[in-house]
Amino acid sequence: MTAGLVALMLAAMPIAARPAPQWRGVHFNPQVASDPNFPWLIHYDQRRDSIRSALADLRKAARMNLVAVFVMIPHSLREPARGNRVGENLGAWANTTYLDNVARFVDDCHAAGLSVELDLVDNRWIPHTVDADAHIGKPGNPWWPVADDDPWDEAAEWYRQVIEYVEAHARHPDAIAMWCMMGNYQWGAAEPVLWDNVDRPEIARHTERFIKRVWPVFRAAGKRPKAAPIMLPIFAAGGYWADKTPMHRLSAFVNLKRWLMDDLKLPPDYWPMSSYPHCDPAPDGFAYMRAIVETLGRGNARRILSTDLKTEGHDAETRDTILRRDGRSGADMLRWHIARCREYGFAGWWIWAYQDTPTATTGIRRLDGTWKEEMMRVIRGSAGR
Repeated sequence: MTAGLVALMLAAMPIAARPAPQWRGVHFNPQVASDPNFPWLIHYDQRRDSIRSALADLRKAARMNLVAVFVMIPHSLREPARGNRVGENLGAWANTTYLDNVARFVDDCHAAGLSVELDLVDNRWIPHTVDADAHIGKPGNPWWPVADDDPWDEAAEWYRQVIEYVEAHARHPDAIAMWCMMGNYQWGAAEPVLWDNVDRPEIARHTERFIKRVWPVFRAAGKRPKAAPIMLPIFAAGGYWADKTPMHRLSAFVNLKRWLMDDLKLPPDYWPMSSYPHCDPAPDGFAYMRAIVETLGRGNARRILSTDLKTEGHDAETRDTILRRDGRSGADMLRWHIARCREYGFAGWWIWAYQDTPTATTGIRRLDGTWKEEMMRVIRGSAGR
C-alpha cells in the first residue's frame, strides 16, 4: 500500500473531539545556578526553597498540573560510572541521598498541587560491543556506566529498585503521575532508539530484547502508573531518511506497540511521544498524528501523552526536517499542539521547557523570571476548556 493511499484512508476516518486533556505540564528545568545543566536534584538541600517557589509559581501562573523531570542513572550511583550489578541490593550501589532528594521533590510537588512524571534514564540499552563507538558509556568515562553483554538484566534491577525506593520514601507517592522507562545508549537522557535502521538491524534486535526483558519488571515495580518509553517520530529531511516512507518514519510506534501489546500483552498506562507541530498533515501530505493513533489503536488515544512539545526556540531541531514553520510564533505552534491533543482525546501534554537557559530560549519563563505572556495565555486558556 502506498503512502498516498494510507494518507487518504486515514483522512477519511473521523475522530471526534474530546474533553480537555487531563495532564497539562512542562519539562521542569529551574535555573537555580549559573550552569544551565546544574544537577539540582543532587544538591536539593541547598536549592529546595528556590525549587518550591518555582513549583508554586508554575501552578499559580500557568494553571498546570504536571512537571516532568529526568532521574538519571549517573546521579543515582555511589561511585560514578560504576553501575549496579545483577544480584546487588540497592545499598551496595546507590547514592541514597540523591534518591531521598527525588522522594522529597515528589512531596514538594504534592504540596504545590502538582503531579510529577519521573523519567528514569539508564543508558545501558544495548551491549557495548554493538555500535561501540556511539555509546555514551565507554570504558574510562567518568560518568555513565558501560553496558555489558547482557545489560537488560542490570537495567531491569536498576529501574525496579529505584521505583520501589522512591515510592517507599515519599510521603505522598500518589503525586507520581507516572514512571517512564527512558534512556538512550548514545545520548543518555533522550528517547531510546526504537525505530528501524535497515543499515544497522542489530540495534533494533537488541532493543527488542531489552524491551522484552525489562518492561515486565518495570511495569510490575511499585504501585504508580507506568509509561512506555517515549516514542520519537523521525522528520529528518536528508541522509538516511531522505527516501523513507511515512510509516518508516513512524517505525518506533509500530515496533513498540508490537513488542508491548502484541507480543508481551503488557500494555502501558501511558504512551508518551515526542511531538512536532504541523505534522498532521505534514508538507508531504501525510497525517502523522492520525497515523500514530491508528497504529496504537483508537482505544489507546486516551493513554497517549504528547511530550516535549516543540514551540518557541526549537529552530535547530526543526530546521533540517520535512516540516515547515512558515513564520508561525511559538504560541501558534503551542495552540496547534493543544488542539490536536483535544481532537484525538489524548491524556495530555507537556512542553519543553519551563525556563530559558543562557543558550536556549525554549522556556515559557525567561531567565529573569518573567513569563512569556503570549505562551501563557494559550496555556491558561487550555486549562478549563
